Amino acid sequence: MAGIPFIVSSRFIRTFDDYGRGSAGRWAQHDIIGDKPVLEFIGPDVEKIIFTMQLRADQGINPAKELEKLRKLRDSGKQFPLVIGANMVTDNMWVMDSIDESVSFWGKAGSMLSVKVSVTLREYAGGVL
Repeated sequence: MAGIPFIVSSRFIRTFDDYGRGSAGRWAQHDIIGDKPVLEFIGPDVEKIIFTMQLRADQGINPAKELEKLRKLRDSGKQFPLVIGANMVTDNMWVMDSIDESVSFWGKAGSMLSVKVSVTLREYAGGVL
């Protein structure tokens, strides 16, 4: 994810849980006087992926710095490939749509020790109109 690799080692853990992927079709509805509306298939919509990350200081992660990276990626609007294992998830790029944060534990002087982050990605299928 744009310079934020998923890693598991004996000293460092940055991975995800609760992975979910969804998509839908795009439909236009044409109203008909005195009858039910007619639906017209326009095409597929972009895909969406949601997962959670547990960022913990005792797993070699600085939660505050990791959150800052995620926020910058979200706020930049940059597109990036999503690679899980050795495979790209789709042929298209992705953008970070949103992040939600829930701090579990705080340390001395207000340092963040553990935070759960919910990440929502959307498929980037081309140029912006």
